[in-house]
Amino acid sequence: MHVLNRILATLLALALLLGGLLAVVEIVLALLGRPPWLVPHPAWSSWLSEQTFATGVVRAVLIASVVLGLLLLVAALRRGRPGSLALPSGSEGVRVTASRRGIERTVSRAAQRADGVRSARVRAGRRKVRVTAVTGLREPGDLRQRVAGAVDERLGELGLTGTVRSKVTVSRKGAR
Repeated sequence: MHVLNRILATLLALALLLGGLLAVVEIVLALLGRPPWLVPHPAWSSWLSEQTFATGVVRAVLIASVVLGLLLLVAALRRGRPGSLALPSGSEGVRVTASRRGIERTVSRAAQRADGVRSARVRAGRRKVRVTAVTGLREPGDLRQRVAGAVDERLGELGLTGTVRSKVTVSRKGAR
Protein backbone atom coordinates (compact mmCIF):
# COMPACT_ATOMS: atom_id res chain seq x y z
CA MET A 1 0.00 0.00 0.00
CA HIS A 2 1.33 3.46 -0.86
CA VAL A 3 2.37 5.82 1.90
CA LEU A 4 -0.02 8.40 0.44
CA ASN A 5 -2.89 5.90 0.60
CA ARG A 6 -2.06 5.07 4.21
CA ILE A 7 -2.02 8.73 5.19
CA LEU A 8 -5.27 9.46 3.32
CA ALA A 9 -6.99 6.41 4.82
CA THR A 10 -5.86 7.36 8.33
CA LEU A 11 -7.01 10.96 7.96
CA LEU A 12 -10.34 9.92 6.47
CA ALA A 13 -10.92 7.34 9.21
CA LEU A 14 -10.03 9.88 11.89
CA ALA A 15 -12.38 12.47 10.37
CA LEU A 16 -15.22 9.94 10.19
CA LEU A 17 -14.59 8.82 13.78
CA LEU A 18 -14.58 12.37 15.12
CA GLY A 19 -17.63 13.29 13.03
CA GLY A 20 -19.49 10.25 14.31
CA LEU A 21 -18.62 11.01 17.93
CA LEU A 22 -19.69 14.63 17.48
CA ALA A 23 -22.99 13.50 15.96
CA VAL A 24 -23.65 11.16 18.90
CA VAL A 25 -22.92 13.92 21.42
CA GLU A 26 -25.17 16.40 19.58
CA ILE A 27 -28.01 13.86 19.32
CA VAL A 28 -27.82 13.02 23.02
CA LEU A 29 -27.80 16.73 23.91
CA ALA A 30 -30.85 17.34 21.67
CA LEU A 31 -32.71 14.41 23.26
CA LEU A 32 -31.98 15.80 26.73
CA GLY A 33 -33.30 19.21 25.68
CA ARG A 34 -29.93 20.91 26.11
CA PRO A 35 -28.45 23.51 23.74
CA PRO A 36 -26.07 22.32 21.00
CA TRP A 37 -22.42 21.85 21.97
CA LEU A 38 -20.50 22.61 18.74
CA VAL A 39 -22.94 22.34 15.85
CA PRO A 40 -25.78 24.90 15.84
CA HIS A 41 -28.13 22.39 14.20
CA PRO A 42 -31.36 24.44 14.54
CA ALA A 43 -29.79 27.34 12.59
CA TRP A 44 -28.18 24.96 10.06
CA SER A 45 -31.46 23.10 9.61
CA SER A 46 -33.41 26.28 8.82
CA TRP A 47 -30.66 27.49 6.42
CA LEU A 48 -30.52 24.10 4.65
CA SER A 49 -34.28 24.02 4.21
CA GLU A 50 -34.03 27.24 2.19
CA GLN A 51 -31.38 25.87 -0.20
CA THR A 52 -32.06 24.26 -3.60
CA PHE A 53 -29.89 22.57 -6.23
CA ALA A 54 -29.86 25.88 -8.13
CA THR A 55 -28.01 27.61 -5.27
CA GLY A 56 -24.33 28.25 -5.97
CA VAL A 57 -23.19 26.99 -2.57
CA VAL A 58 -24.97 23.67 -3.01
CA ARG A 59 -23.48 23.19 -6.48
CA ALA A 60 -20.00 24.10 -5.26
CA VAL A 61 -20.21 21.59 -2.39
CA LEU A 62 -21.48 18.85 -4.71
CA ILE A 63 -18.75 19.50 -7.29
CA ALA A 64 -16.08 19.55 -4.57
CA SER A 65 -17.43 16.25 -3.19
CA VAL A 66 -17.30 14.61 -6.62
CA VAL A 67 -13.76 15.88 -7.28
CA LEU A 68 -12.56 14.73 -3.86
CA GLY A 69 -14.16 11.31 -4.38
CA LEU A 70 -12.53 10.93 -7.79
CA LEU A 71 -9.13 11.93 -6.39
CA LEU A 72 -9.46 9.36 -3.60
CA LEU A 73 -10.52 6.73 -6.14
CA VAL A 74 -7.54 7.45 -8.40
CA ALA A 75 -5.17 7.32 -5.42
CA ALA A 76 -6.63 3.97 -4.34
CA LEU A 77 -6.54 2.38 -7.81
CA ARG A 78 -3.04 3.55 -8.74
CA ARG A 79 -0.60 0.68 -8.90
CA GLY A 80 2.39 0.95 -6.65
CA ARG A 81 5.86 -0.40 -6.94
CA PRO A 82 5.92 -4.17 -6.70
CA GLY A 83 7.10 -5.97 -3.59
CA SER A 84 8.94 -8.49 -5.76
CA LEU A 85 9.93 -8.95 -9.37
CA ALA A 86 9.64 -12.20 -11.29
CA LEU A 87 12.93 -13.72 -12.41
CA PRO A 88 13.27 -16.20 -15.25
CA SER A 89 13.28 -19.80 -14.15
CA GLY A 90 14.80 -22.79 -15.86
CA SER A 91 11.92 -25.14 -15.01
CA GLU A 92 8.35 -25.11 -16.23
CA GLY A 93 5.85 -24.42 -13.46
CA VAL A 94 8.43 -22.91 -11.11
CA ARG A 95 8.07 -19.24 -10.21
CA VAL A 96 11.15 -17.43 -8.98
CA THR A 97 10.97 -13.92 -7.55
CA ALA A 98 13.34 -11.48 -5.94
CA SER A 99 12.33 -8.74 -3.56
CA ARG A 100 12.32 -5.24 -4.95
CA ARG A 101 14.58 -4.07 -2.13
CA GLY A 102 17.01 -6.90 -2.82
CA ILE A 103 17.20 -5.91 -6.47
CA GLU A 104 17.69 -2.28 -5.46
CA ARG A 105 20.57 -3.27 -3.16
CA THR A 106 22.35 -5.45 -5.71
CA VAL A 107 21.99 -2.86 -8.49
CA SER A 108 23.20 -0.15 -6.09
CA ARG A 109 26.30 -2.20 -5.28
CA ALA A 110 26.95 -2.74 -8.99
CA ALA A 111 26.66 1.00 -9.65
CA GLN A 112 28.98 1.85 -6.76
CA ARG A 113 31.72 -0.39 -8.22
CA ALA A 114 32.23 2.05 -11.09
CA ASP A 115 35.26 4.31 -10.53
CA GLY A 116 34.28 7.77 -9.34
CA VAL A 117 30.93 6.83 -7.79
CA ARG A 118 30.58 7.79 -4.12
CA SER A 119 27.10 6.40 -3.62
CA ALA A 120 24.12 5.25 -5.64
CA ARG A 121 20.41 5.47 -4.98
CA VAL A 122 18.22 2.95 -6.81
CA ARG A 123 14.44 2.78 -7.21
CA ALA A 124 13.12 -0.35 -8.87
CA GLY A 125 9.70 -0.52 -10.49
CA ARG A 126 7.87 -3.03 -12.66
CA ARG A 127 9.53 -1.92 -15.89
CA LYS A 128 12.27 0.51 -14.96
CA VAL A 129 15.20 0.76 -12.58
CA ARG A 130 16.19 4.36 -11.84
CA VAL A 131 19.76 4.82 -10.66
CA THR A 132 21.16 8.09 -9.34
CA ALA A 133 24.93 7.87 -8.96
CA VAL A 134 26.59 10.52 -6.81
CA THR A 135 30.13 11.49 -7.73
CA GLY A 136 32.65 13.92 -6.32
CA LEU A 137 34.38 14.43 -9.66
CA ARG A 138 34.22 17.84 -11.36
CA GLU A 139 34.22 16.28 -14.82
CA PRO A 140 32.42 12.93 -14.69
CA GLY A 141 33.20 12.25 -18.36
CA ASP A 142 31.73 8.91 -19.40
CA LEU A 143 30.72 7.97 -15.85
CA ARG A 144 27.05 7.69 -16.79
CA GLN A 145 27.86 5.15 -19.50
CA ARG A 146 30.11 3.15 -17.16
CA VAL A 147 27.44 3.07 -14.43
CA ALA A 148 24.77 2.17 -17.01
CA GLY A 149 26.98 -0.66 -18.28
CA ALA A 150 27.51 -2.01 -14.76
CA VAL A 151 23.78 -1.77 -13.99
CA ASP A 152 22.76 -3.43 -17.27
CA GLU A 153 25.31 -6.19 -16.69
CA ARG A 154 23.88 -6.87 -13.22
CA LEU A 155 20.32 -6.86 -14.58
CA GLY A 156 21.47 -9.31 -17.25
CA GLU A 157 22.93 -11.62 -14.58
CA LEU A 158 19.54 -11.57 -12.87
CA GLY A 159 17.78 -12.28 -16.16
CA LEU A 160 15.89 -8.99 -16.13
CA THR A 161 17.47 -7.42 -19.23
CA GLY A 162 14.44 -7.89 -21.47
CA THR A 163 11.79 -6.92 -18.92
CA VAL A 164 13.38 -4.09 -16.94
CA ARG A 165 15.08 -1.01 -18.44
CA SER A 166 17.64 1.06 -16.60
CA LYS A 167 17.77 4.84 -16.41
CA VAL A 168 20.98 6.26 -14.99
CA THR A 169 21.63 9.83 -13.92
CA VAL A 170 24.80 11.22 -12.38
CA SER A 171 24.78 14.04 -9.88
CA ARG A 172 27.78 15.91 -8.56
CA LYS A 173 27.90 16.70 -4.87
CA GLY A 174 31.00 18.04 -3.21
CA ALA A 175 32.94 18.13 -6.47
CA ARG A 176 36.66 18.87 -6.12
